[in-house]
Amino acid sequence: MDSPWDEDPEHTSSRDVEWSRISSEFTNVGYREGISAGKEAASQEGFDVGFATVGVPIGRELGILRGITSVLFAFLKNTQNVPDHDRMLAEAQDISEQLSKVRSSDIMPRDLEAEQHAREHLEAEGVELDVNEDLAAKRDMEGIEDMLASLSAGNGKNKGENARPTPDDVQALKSRLSILSDHLDLGINWSS
Repeated sequence: MDSPWDEDPEHTSSRDVEWSRISSEFTNVGYREGISAGKEAASQEGFDVGFATVGVPIGRELGILRGITSVLFAFLKNTQNVPDHDRMLAEAQDISEQLSKVRSSDIMPRDLEAEQHAREHLEAEGVELDVNEDLAAKRDMEGIEDMLASLSAGNGKNKGENARPTPDDVQALKSRLSILSDHLDLGINWSS
């Protein structure tokens, strides 16, 4: 070997093997990164759609109902010259109490398609469907909150009264609130 640039065939072979190994590792890392980036993009897009089409409208409606109820209750509490005042004040208070018990998790529709998709992936990977620990902890805490609420509400509770509110319950409260506001001739537009 006269020059350092002359290549030893044995050295060239090990370099080619090393180059193939590094190339393969970079390809695998790139593939994994691509899958991760794709999942993140799809997750973000799914979140954006769900947030805009489900979360915001439901949260907005619940917030509007609570706001209107609070205003009506405050108005009735500070005004005595309304016909049938005591009944309307009690109705506003009851609606307010019922709306305060509603959690977004009570009225959000289940994403059955996403649940089925997750089940299929887990089954394909041979993993048993297990409850997410954070979700389980949240449900446990909500259960404790429900028990505390039923204790502070008194002992005369019926078994069915401890059930979580449903979207139908919220619509019934909205109807009661609409009737109350019509009685007070407030002209609230309930279509929005």
